[in-house]
Amino acid sequence: MSDYSKNDESEQSLSQTGEAAQTEPEAEISAVSPERPVRRLRWKWGLAVLVIGIAAMIIQWFRLAPDRTYQVFSVYMGIRNLVVGLLVWWMLISGVAWKTRFKGLLAAVLSFALFFAVVRVDGFEGDMVPRFQFRFLPTSEQRAVEYFENVKTADKPGLFKQPESEVNTPSASGDSAAGPQDWPGYRGAQRDGIAHDQQIRVDWETEPPKLLWKHPVGAGWGSFCVVGDRAFTQEQRGAEEVVVCYDAQTGKQLWVYADPVRFSETLGGDGPRATPTYRDGFLYTLGGTGILHSFEVFSGMEVWTRDLLKEEGLENLTWGMAGSPLIKDNLLIVNPGVRPSGSEKKNPSVLAIDLRTRKTAWVSGTRKSSYSSPQYAVLNGTPQVLIFHAKGLEGFALEDGRSLWFFPWTNQAGCNAAQPIPLDDSSVFLGAGYGQGSARIRITPSEEADQPADVKPEWKSLSLKLKFNCAVQQDGYVYGLDEGVLTCLDLETGKRQWKRGRYGYGQLLLVDQYLLILAEDGRVELVEANPEKYVQRGGFQAIEGQTWNHPALARGRLFVRNSEEAACYDLSPLTK
Repeated sequence: MSDYSKNDESEQSLSQTGEAAQTEPEAEISAVSPERPVRRLRWKWGLAVLVIGIAAMIIQWFRLAPDRTYQVFSVYMGIRNLVVGLLVWWMLISGVAWKTRFKGLLAAVLSFALFFAVVRVDGFEGDMVPRFQFRFLPTSEQRAVEYFENVKTADKPGLFKQPESEVNTPSASGDSAAGPQDWPGYRGAQRDGIAHDQQIRVDWETEPPKLLWKHPVGAGWGSFCVVGDRAFTQEQRGAEEVVVCYDAQTGKQLWVYADPVRFSETLGGDGPRATPTYRDGFLYTLGGTGILHSFEVFSGMEVWTRDLLKEEGLENLTWGMAGSPLIKDNLLIVNPGVRPSGSEKKNPSVLAIDLRTRKTAWVSGTRKSSYSSPQYAVLNGTPQVLIFHAKGLEGFALEDGRSLWFFPWTNQAGCNAAQPIPLDDSSVFLGAGYGQGSARIRITPSEEADQPADVKPEWKSLSLKLKFNCAVQQDGYVYGLDEGVLTCLDLETGKRQWKRGRYGYGQLLLVDQYLLILAEDGRVELVEANPEKYVQRGGFQAIEGQTWNHPALARGRLFVRNSEEAACYDLSPLTK
């Protein structure tokens, strides 16, 4: 073979070897080149967070039973913790691409914003469950303002004149004394929730309650004070807190007095809380911000006014001034606000005003006020005022306000709102919510005149946890709503007789041998005051909306209201 042939073969071999050398590394590089990792959702971690969060809420729910408020708040806390846990999992542990994580976070935020752009929180139930309403619908307060604007133009202008102030000698026309069948203030004449000297028809199937009138009203949790042909209450209408007088038979507004103030609180709702008090032709009202008024009832003229919080240098209570004024002899008695934080002065528990001079007669107590109203009682022969404040029940001498005795009965919230019930000349029933329960206490005078009386519980019970729902007593038994369920207790032993019927955080009164129950959803039911068993005799839907207000019964007419509407029904025994 020639040298040229050998060289050609060598060059060809080298060329092929070079190509192979170039191809093999490329193939090798291609074979070992790492592929882009596939991100997988670590869903098991998210599921674990979800299961643990829900399990924790369920455990807390049963642990805090039967107190619905604490249960609901535990759910709020559980939801917060669950959301935080899921957020940490999604952003730090989920394993998905960061772009996807931020997209998911943005979607969650936009969904939350969209929800609250469409609906609003329209108040809270008694157990603090929120009520939602579409934003495009008018609020109940807006409906009430619109209603009264229309009424104002349709009726006589004179009915809506602003009363004159600084009236020194108002004159009343007609009988100024409240009759036995009137309802002159909070829970009746004796503040016991009993319609004394009244009867109603009880066969509602053949003679159902007859609607006399119904219309919107402004916000507020007070009740009606009814004397003769006039019914009085307090409402919030926009930026004005008003005292209003209605014709009891027709519901027409007779006069209205407005203050440019507004009390607002997210959980408790807006508007005044107290019920007007009537005496001898004059009306006394306490607004949600502490403005105390006296009116001449027939004309609506203001007689005098005092701004209690401003005068005494006090701050308002968390849920507003709620105690209805008590009048005994020549004293008007209220439980005022609280001292500002850091103040060297102690909290006043009770304040008495001399109606003749309109000046403060005495201030007493050192414990923080709460939301119960002053209660008059004669215990061990001594006229006194019972104040159920934040720390317990205390008795003050009516004459000079000195503290006579104190019984600690409180809860974590420091909220005592139910009315104490004097049982005899030396014992009192009281109940509180937030898991506290009820008790019957015995007050024994001290042998030394300058020492407080001795107070001991005759029994204590976890039944009848009266959150802001008052009880009534008859023939040795007490009836009330225990976390929304009607309950009967034996007053001698504290033993529960029965517990039936769900009414939410409504209110009740006693007439003859029957309980008239105004449920939280606006239903009215008639139940026998029977210690042996629960017997429901009838019911009807009286008004719509959340109802915490006490019912009032006067001359056979049942007056009900809430923060949306008011109504009057004829329950008198004679068919009309």
